[in-house]
Amino acid sequence: MRRILLVLLLFGLFVSPLALAQEIKIEEYKIDGTMKVTVDDVGNARVTELWKFTPNLYLQMKQAYPTTYMLKREFENKRSDVQYSGMRIEWDDSNNVIKATYTMLGAAVYRGSYWELDLGEKDVTLSSTNGNTLVLTAVQPIFNGQGRLMETATVVLPRGAKNIRVENGMIRYELPSGGGRGGTVYLLLAGASIIGLILLNVPLKRGG
Repeated sequence: MRRILLVLLLFGLFVSPLALAQEIKIEEYKIDGTMKVTVDDVGNARVTELWKFTPNLYLQMKQAYPTTYMLKREFENKRSDVQYSGMRIEWDDSNNVIKATYTMLGAAVYRGSYWELDLGEKDVTLSSTNGNTLVLTAVQPIFNGQGRLMETATVVLPRGAKNIRVENGMIRYELPSGGGRGGTVYLLLAGASIIGLILLNVPLKRGG
């Protein structure tokens, strides 16, 4: 779950780190996310993301990306190493929420005797398992420690998946049908999700 994504790289285009630290209020910058990731037998993952923001952050995000087309284009450009299909992004102004749905092609990789999903981050908690379904959670500081991001990700592996385990930031499992494609794709949380753009590109301002 690669979640940092060079946070300071684009912040410098908007404000200095000192000004940022002076202006952020911690209670204004909270993000609660849920993701559902459904992996098929050949390693493609259907992803649904739902991100709820505090009102001030949501407003600033919309100012940075006035249309969902801009958000979609920026997202795809930032993740040029990943193939997407059927991406759709929606605003929900009444609830300060962004919803995104898409398919990541080749999200799970066959390693000869097992399949592997690279979560991109080791600091994640396995909350529960139920058959082929895993629930993972993560909490992290954002905006130089002045806010927090909390996320719950539900990963549904193919029916028939066995010997499922989470090891060193990887979900590994076996399938009776064997193998598929190669390559490496980082799947979950902000590293692969729409939230990475918020952490990178939104010019934070003092709330009011």
